[in-house]
Amino acid sequence: MSNLHCKRSFAISFAICAAVCGMALMAAMSPARAQSYASQSRLAAYESAEQKIAWIGENGRREIPSPQPTVLTAAEWNAYLNEGGVKLPEGLTAVHIHTRPSFIQGEAEVDFDRMTANRTRSNPLLQLFTGRHHVIVLAHGAAIRGVATIQVDHVTFDGVEIPRFALDYFSQRYLRPKYGSAVGLDSVFRLKNRMQTVVVGDEQATITQR
Repeated sequence: MSNLHCKRSFAISFAICAAVCGMALMAAMSPARAQSYASQSRLAAYESAEQKIAWIGENGRREIPSPQPTVLTAAEWNAYLNEGGVKLPEGLTAVHIHTRPSFIQGEAEVDFDRMTANRTRSNPLLQLFTGRHHVIVLAHGAAIRGVATIQVDHVTFDGVEIPRFALDYFSQRYLRPKYGSAVGLDSVFRLKNRMQTVVVGDEQATITQR
């Protein structure tokens, strides 16, 4: 399996919780090299994430993958997401994902007009999904026996909780047609690269392949 598929799997594993605000769109991103770095520590985190993600792809191509777990930290995946490891969709910036056992919090600045090319403005049911907002998504999930299950608990725009029916409508109308059934409020999808488990802990995730 290609390194691009590995990057997509990584993104799905940690970002699908944010499907409604666009973070889970990383499931369909293209790879890109980082152009600049805020600090040497972020550069080190980026390079560490790049090496680990490459290893997951290489290990997944083996006839008998190594069962040695790979641990990714929040510092690593956030540097990777924001410093060019993946190409973010139009309108999505400042992505940060934090975790504690079984729970995921994703936040980002989202310009919905750029993300949807102003298509939501003509639909009165989607007026919430216009303009620029600071979006926070809280979700919980697990990945066992090669299958991940993610459930979005709630989403806020600028501190205001968004009704679930509106989120579901936006997801069904704009996200799933473009990015697939793995993107949504309640998602079940098969992991790639022979990943069997992803255990989410305090600011880290442990990936096991078989």
